[in-house]
Amino acid sequence: RHTLPTGKLVRGCSQTTPLPVLSVATHLGTPFPSSRPNRNTLDMVRGTLKLAPYTKAALESPFLAPLARFGLWYSETAKRSPFVTGFITTGLKTSAADLFAQKVIEGRDTIDWNRQATFTVFGFMYLGGFQYGLYNHVFPKICGPIKHTYKTHGKALSIATKVFIDQGLHHPFIYFPVFYFVKACAIGEPNKVEYTKTKYQAEIIESVKALWMVWVPAQLVNFAFVPMHFRIPYVAGVSFGWTVILSVMQGLFDAGKKTKVPQAIEAKAEDQSA
Repeated sequence: RHTLPTGKLVRGCSQTTPLPVLSVATHLGTPFPSSRPNRNTLDMVRGTLKLAPYTKAALESPFLAPLARFGLWYSETAKRSPFVTGFITTGLKTSAADLFAQKVIEGRDTIDWNRQATFTVFGFMYLGGFQYGLYNHVFPKICGPIKHTYKTHGKALSIATKVFIDQGLHHPFIYFPVFYFVKACAIGEPNKVEYTKTKYQAEIIESVKALWMVWVPAQLVNFAFVPMHFRIPYVAGVSFGWTVILSVMQGLFDAGKKTKVPQAIEAKAEDQSA
């Protein structure tokens, strides 16, 4: 017999489907029974069910219950509006991380508002916007066939491919150039392309070294275990620490302790005029 949420019984069925599974599928907007749901919906259902025992334990703890309730609310919000949730979370996180780096880590008396503007705009527009599409639409289309073609090691190959594309191609050749260009706009640099090129050449090696120490292990966890709708929030959480590191490094770079980018641009301009 099969028990429906209304309590009615369906004759002819010998097994009873657990109500939580039905509730999750119905809550996610998937008709039950229905035609086969899309892969993203299945990933969200699986992720929710995997976390269920831990969520139940947290809700029963007097100390963890408030945090668990907030986590459930945030998770449900992310399921209903994944792009908006990721966009807002990532933008606010990036802005807050830079303020934390400036006031707490560096102990500045005054805030560098150009630097703050750089991280805020970059956080909202690039991290919350572009990366949402990259992680949730582009990566599944590229790596999904790998996972299903190779039955034995497909998942491992798919994860390795995602990490390679993200850390070996996306960040070195798209993320950092865009970041430097946004910074050039924020500080009012007249020659934005030259500024971006010079900053990239001067800082990319040290920046990528720091990047890989944080993000290679973090992305392995992300692509292997984190549910689809939670990926941008997860990245935002790890990224808070990374943004603090990047912000401090930019403060050192701009102070001329490692590179002198403005002087390099001026010297190049003088050589071209001569």
